[in-house]
Amino acid sequence: MKLFWANITALLLGISPSLWAAPLAPSHSQAAWLVADANTGAIEAEHNADLLLKPASTQKLLTTLAGALALGPEWHYQTQLYYRGQLQNGQLNGDLLIDFVGDPSFSREQLRDLLAHSGVKKITGNLYLNQAHFSGYDRGNGWSWNDLSVCYTAPVSAMILDHNCVQGALYAHLGKPGRATVPAHQPITVSAQVKVLDSASQKRSFCSLDVAMSSPNQYHLSGCITPRKEPWPLRFAIQDVSAWGQDLSRWALAQAGMTLNGEIKDARLKLDDWQGLASHHSPPLSTLSQTILQDSDNLYTDSLMRTLGALHFKQAGSFANGTAAVREILLEEAHLDLGPSWLADGSGLSAHNLVRATDLLNALLIIAQDPRAQWLKPLLPVSGESGTLRYRKSVQDPSFKGKIQAKTGTIAHVQNLAGFIDTPSGTKAFVLLQNGLSLSPDAEQALSANQGEWPAKQFERAWLSALLQP
Repeated sequence: MKLFWANITALLLGISPSLWAAPLAPSHSQAAWLVADANTGAIEAEHNADLLLKPASTQKLLTTLAGALALGPEWHYQTQLYYRGQLQNGQLNGDLLIDFVGDPSFSREQLRDLLAHSGVKKITGNLYLNQAHFSGYDRGNGWSWNDLSVCYTAPVSAMILDHNCVQGALYAHLGKPGRATVPAHQPITVSAQVKVLDSASQKRSFCSLDVAMSSPNQYHLSGCITPRKEPWPLRFAIQDVSAWGQDLSRWALAQAGMTLNGEIKDARLKLDDWQGLASHHSPPLSTLSQTILQDSDNLYTDSLMRTLGALHFKQAGSFANGTAAVREILLEEAHLDLGPSWLADGSGLSAHNLVRATDLLNALLIIAQDPRAQWLKPLLPVSGESGTLRYRKSVQDPSFKGKIQAKTGTIAHVQNLAGFIDTPSGTKAFVLLQNGLSLSPDAEQALSANQGEWPAKQFERAWLSALLQP
C-alpha cells in the first residue's frame, strides 16, 4: 500500500512513478530511461520518456524490427546475372549484366563463383554493373564529413563488394616517418607523409592524423601520430564505387576464366529485354540481422533500410523512402507510431536522428511478445559474452555476466543502451539514453592518464546495478 500511495503522490506531483531509486546522471547531460515488465509491458520506472534524443546505434532495433515484420527471418538478397544476345557453347554474342541489389555480405569471391557458374567463357559485348535497385546518395544526411574515409561510413550502394572497405596498416616508430600499406591485391592507392611524435609533442602541436581522398580510390595520410610497437590498423571506406566495382569485376572475370571483348560499364537499366542466367543468394535475414545487432554494422543496417524502401514503395531504394518505409511498416504491422521522432538513416549514425525512449521500449516489447519478431531477441549482444557487450566496461562486473541482452549506441557525446535484463523480479525491457556527454579539458586529460572513469560508464553501471537489486 505504501508503494501504491507513493506512486499516486508522484503522479499528482508530476513525478514519474518508479519502483527503484535511479542514480544521478552525469552533470550537464540529458538522460532518459524506461523500465517495463517484458511480458506484460507494465511500466515500472521512467524519466524523460518522451524527450527526443540521439539514439545512435540503438536505432538499429527499429530497422531490424521493421525488417522482421515486413520480410521474415528467411528472406534473402538475390544478386543475379542476365544476358542479351545469343549464348551457345559458352560464347555469349552479346552483353552480360550483373544486377546488384545491395547485398552487404557479397564478396569478390562470390562474384567470381557466380560468373563461373554461368557457364559463359567468352563475352563479345560489354559487362554491365547494374545498380538500378538504389537511387540518390549512398550516404545518409548528417553523416560527419570527417568520418567518410573510414569503414563504418562505407557507401551504401547497390553494388557492395567486400563491404566496400579496405584494411591497411600504418607503421609508426619514433624518429621515423610513418609508413602506410595495404595488401597488394587491393585496387586502391595509399600514400603517407606522417610525423611520429611522442604524446606530449603531439598535444602541444595540436597535430592529428588526417586523410585526403581523391578518385579513383586514392588516399593520402598526413599530420601526426604517436608511436606504437604494433602497426596502427587502417580501414578505408571506398569512395569511388564505380572504379571499385570495375576493378573487382575485372578480377572476378579473370579468376572465372572468362574473356571480355567489350568494356565494363556502370548501368541503371530495366531488365525487360534481358534473360536470367544465374543467381546468388545471401544468408537469410536472421543471419544478416545477427551481424547488425552483434557487430552494430552500419552498412548492413542501411542497406536493409534502403531495401525496405524499395520493396515497400516499389521504387528504387533511397535513404528518404527507406526511413519512410520503416515508419510505415512499424505503424501498419505493429501499431508502433514514431510520432515526432526523426529518422535520417537506418543505422543511427546520422547526427540528425532523434528518437524517444518510448519508441525504443515499444520496439523491445514487440520483439519480446510478437512471434514474428521474437527471433531477434537471441541475436542481441550478451553482457560479458558476445558482440558489443562482450567487453563494454560498464557491464564487466561478474554480477552482470549473461544477464543483459541489449543493443549499444555510441557516437560523439552519446552513450545509450536498450534491451533486456534478468532481475530478481523477472525479465525487464529497458532503455537508457545519455546525450550531451562532455568533460572539461582537465578532466579529459585525467582520464587519458587513467585517473578516474568516464562518468557515463559509471552512471550506466550504477543504473543497471539498481535494476538488479531485489
